[in-house]
Amino acid sequence: MSDLPLSIPPLAAKAQAIADRGQFKMSSEPRVGALLRTLVASKPGGNILEVGAGLGVGSAWLLEGMDADARLTSLEVHERVGGLCRQVLAPDPRAQVVITDATDWLTSYSGPLFDFVFVDTTITKFERRDSLFAHLADGALFVADDLLPQDSWNNDHPPRVERFRKEILEEPNLVPTLVDWASGLVIATFRRNA
Repeated sequence: MSDLPLSIPPLAAKAQAIADRGQFKMSSEPRVGALLRTLVASKPGGNILEVGAGLGVGSAWLLEGMDADARLTSLEVHERVGGLCRQVLAPDPRAQVVITDATDWLTSYSGPLFDFVFVDTTITKFERRDSLFAHLADGALFVADDLLPQDSWNNDHPPRVERFRKEILEEPNLVPTLVDWASGLVIATFRRNA
């Protein structure tokens, strides 16, 4: 039996088609997308953050699982990619795409805490998790992917991933589980006062 999702959300299919045409290889794969859809559904009315929106494939999966009262903020540093993501997600008023450096944005952010964060970018994931943790609500879910070897990795990347995998299990404010499936993930619950 296959673990691939039975259907792809229309916005995810649209974003993936744009990615395929442009040979953009960094989109969330369908199994990760389906998992995001399931996990974010546990946060009704949630304030959702995605760091590293890319062309919006993962964003579209998140939107598919969110209820009508939830809101998604997706951060993307590359202006052209972020602009395309905005176009893809424009039909859904629950989504906001911000073209910005994630660390800069998180440093100045003063809005409500986030109930769910999906981290799909390297610097925030590997080196600046503190900037995310400052904005997570107690009980928030923290999800990061791309933790298993991929063809696109350069020689410097595997040691960084291995360090992350070790460090994330030792984070005092997280209850984490590493999942060696799909692209490789960590799924963790944030405890603010741990």
